[in-house]
Amino acid sequence: MQQKLTPQQLLLMKLLQLPVTALELRIKEEVEKNPMLDMEGGFSETNAADNPGAHNEITDNDEDFRGIDISEYFDDDDYEYREHLEKDRNVEERHYDIADGTSFTESLLRQLELRNLSDTERTIGEEIIGSLDSTGYLGRSLQLIANDMAFRSGIEVNEEEMEKVLREIQSFDPAGIGARSLQECMSLQLHRIPNPDNDTILATEIVDKYFSQLSNRHYAALMSLLKIPESQMTKILAIIKRLNPKPGWGIEDESRGSQYIIPDFIVTNDNGNLSLSLNVKGLPSLHINREYNEMLKELSHRKKLSAEEHETLQFIKTKTDAAQWLIDTLQQRQQTMTATMTAIMKRQRAYLISGDSRDLKPMRLKDVADDTGYDESTISRVASQKYVQTNFGTFLLKEMFSKAVVTEEGEVIATEHVKEVLKQIVSSEDKSHPLTDEAIAKALQDKGFSLSRRTVTKYRESMGIPVGRMRREV
Repeated sequence: MQQKLTPQQLLLMKLLQLPVTALELRIKEEVEKNPMLDMEGGFSETNAADNPGAHNEITDNDEDFRGIDISEYFDDDDYEYREHLEKDRNVEERHYDIADGTSFTESLLRQLELRNLSDTERTIGEEIIGSLDSTGYLGRSLQLIANDMAFRSGIEVNEEEMEKVLREIQSFDPAGIGARSLQECMSLQLHRIPNPDNDTILATEIVDKYFSQLSNRHYAALMSLLKIPESQMTKILAIIKRLNPKPGWGIEDESRGSQYIIPDFIVTNDNGNLSLSLNVKGLPSLHINREYNEMLKELSHRKKLSAEEHETLQFIKTKTDAAQWLIDTLQQRQQTMTATMTAIMKRQRAYLISGDSRDLKPMRLKDVADDTGYDESTISRVASQKYVQTNFGTFLLKEMFSKAVVTEEGEVIATEHVKEVLKQIVSSEDKSHPLTDEAIAKALQDKGFSLSRRTVTKYRESMGIPVGRMRREV
């Protein structure tokens, strides 16, 4: 005996997982390839002007690269891009789909065209640019790139020629492009600063000669080596903080433009009364094409059909079944999503009213599955990649699923609230003597959360907070 899913069940599983924007594209594809489908209402343009449910997701480059703590440059697993990529040839390259503007690679190739280079040097330059990753680093050794050129194009070049062209590319904008390590990236940027003052010269010397001490935050040793006071060291670190550790991202982000989050669920709070609506503004109403439906009825009632008519009947039947499956599945999808979100609203009512993480209740996929009668996999598909819009913001639906932590008073608290408290403890610590994970666990215990050091480490790492020694500042 084997249990098999029907085509409609398989279709429902696929459609449940799609967020509203992807679902709109899927329906559009089905309408284009299935003549039995007719629709009422057009497809909306997914932009903020004509979609009030859209929220602009702003990517703040300054937050990523400017004014950040020096610890953002280094982590426990710091390694050179070249070493990592040469050891693992199966590393998946990151590709971006750019709607408008000049892409990262195109920008560099245009700059290459403006340089006075020979045909061979230009070919080398194209190979090197093609080997840069999305952050602007050169992830492969020049020798490997030269070997590829010899194998694919029959062009023999030596490492000296490769180095010459790489230096040319490293003079391109933005500064830092073509670096093979974080140290080289920072050095390239510092050497490009016009009319450097004394602090900038010292910052360049630190990066070029004392990068190990800098990456390990041995500031006292650096002040001793350079014979400078703490006040000047602070100014030097401020210069280093302004450097861009991932220069390629700047170009990609500029050409990418604004990104918009389209919520799938809209929960409104009217004086404590919660109401739910699905965001279906851009989705058309589908129905079976009347003319083809009439043709199907006519051919079905005929006693004798020619070979051509029989083939036509089979085609219309197949396409009609597919169209009806899609229409029924979309209705079922809407019912499933509504039932799932209604169950979540009941469990997280207090949080959806207040927006306070302390009101977020522990909730698992199994809990919602028990409430709705659906399988856990169905709940997981509903929650996957879906956003919910509330009075206090738009966020991923999965953020409302959280495990439980029991306080010393026996109160059950969601782990998201514990993480919020942990974040506050770290943000208010003395940065010259940052807290260890054991000290954070003690601080959490003082607030009523009894967690082991290992659990604190797991929470800290999941939030992207560096280890204590990496958070130390002058």
